Amino acid sequence: MSFKQSLRKIGLRVALGSFRKLEANTKQNAALLSDHRRQGTVALVWALDEAGDHLSSALKDQLEKLAEFETVVVVCPPRFFSALRSRGLFFETLPPPSDLSRSGVSANWDLYLKRRIARIRESWAPDFEFTVGSAPESYLLSLLTGDQT
Repeated sequence: MSFKQSLRKIGLRVALGSFRKLEANTKQNAALLSDHRRQGTVALVWALDEAGDHLSSALKDQLEKLAEFETVVVVCPPRFFSALRSRGLFFETLPPPSDLSRSGVSANWDLYLKRRIARIRESWAPDFEFTVGSAPESYLLSLLTGDQT
């Protein structure tokens, strides 16, 4: 690790510690966090466009940058859960486009997906959100319009 990277890591640790002290009591509704983790910093990473069999280099790079957070949650396709679990990370998912079209259920997917995204945010009460690929709202729009490029 270079001197510049070490200095950046130290600065991030100090900044997160200061932020944690200021915001420690704002996560009381974070249902998926223990009392101890509610006092720490939480990063929510939206990686909804992840494809292939392995985590993308962009996602790996982002996760490396977030190593100082007490809790990191990645919202991605289920096939990446074991890779995230082996790194000690938490994970969530949204239904993939193929499941929506195959379900045969006449449902209000727009409302369901909006509520699911809101529930993820409320349950984890992140201090910071990061996006690798599409933002959740863009992903939602692409699912509903059938425009998965």
